[in-house]
Amino acid sequence: MWLYFGDHDARRSAQRGPDLATRRLSSHERRRQILRCAIRVFARRSYYGATTRMISEEAGVAEALIYRYFDSKRALFTEAVAHTSRRLVDEIERVVREHEAEPHKALGALLRYYIDLLRRHEDFARMIFWVSAELDDPEVGQVYLPHQERALTVLTEAIERWQVSGAIRDDIQPRAAAWMVLGAYQVLALMKHSGKLDEVDPTAAIDLAKPYLSGLIR
Repeated sequence: MWLYFGDHDARRSAQRGPDLATRRLSSHERRRQILRCAIRVFARRSYYGATTRMISEEAGVAEALIYRYFDSKRALFTEAVAHTSRRLVDEIERVVREHEAEPHKALGALLRYYIDLLRRHEDFARMIFWVSAELDDPEVGQVYLPHQERALTVLTEAIERWQVSGAIRDDIQPRAAAWMVLGAYQVLALMKHSGKLDEVDPTAAIDLAKPYLSGLIR
């Protein structure tokens, strides 16, 4: 389970909420601002603990304005899940494509990217676990699970190509290996949520993965 918060503008938009509220923004910009602020509130308070009033205060806009862009709090939450998940899978695709011929570098870059993401966005790990808790809701699952499947497909197909090229052992199950990569993301999020992410740096985390990778990569 993972989500993508976006760039540092998410934090800046929250900090400058009243300023943004008084500026004339396009409909797209205003919707984006509300969505980013909602992600922060959901991360801190959970879906059930968050209110549209809290989100409006975070964004520095009138509560009624939220309903101009989103039908309900649930619609806002599912849109946050879809938006952030899509962005993260896009990044996984980019990293794999950039290191297409070097699986060790690709897997290392994926770990480094995720650790950096967790460090940049304080609420990110918390949001991961709140969304995990909501996956039994059909509406949330319908939004999130296709992105998870897309990530698994990207990783599985990359591993299959590396097997064909001889870079990875051909007795490894590609789908199982893809799940292991996503599982590493979950462990890192747990470390961040527990306040323990500083116990490893990106290089050390990659070193920890080497025994597993050595069983994968020729």
